[in-house]
Amino acid sequence: MSDRKEKLFKLAVRSIDMGRPEKAGKGIADIVLFLLRRIDPAKRPRAVAKLKYKILNLDEKEIASKKTPEHASMGQAITFIKTILIGHSPQYIRSILTNIYRNL
Repeated sequence: MSDRKEKLFKLAVRSIDMGRPEKAGKGIADIVLFLLRRIDPAKRPRAVAKLKYKILNLDEKEIASKKTPEHASMGQAITFIKTILIGHSPQYIRSILTNIYRNL
């Protein structure tokens, strides 16, 4: 795994821990930007602008009051893994999945 991707995975783990809002926000933004790299570079600035608008308009009270069922966390974890691995070679993906398995 490239050093950049390894740092991203560690960043994702640290972001979940949250901590200071500035640090958590930066970490989550870095993950979002990584995910948006799949968008054509010519279209990316517009997509980022639209996403920033949508994020700023999220209802913090609604988010704070949500209770996620425990099993939903498993689905979110699988979706995150699949999203990060989209577009890589099957051998690389299998290697990553095996290493995720070993480290859980």
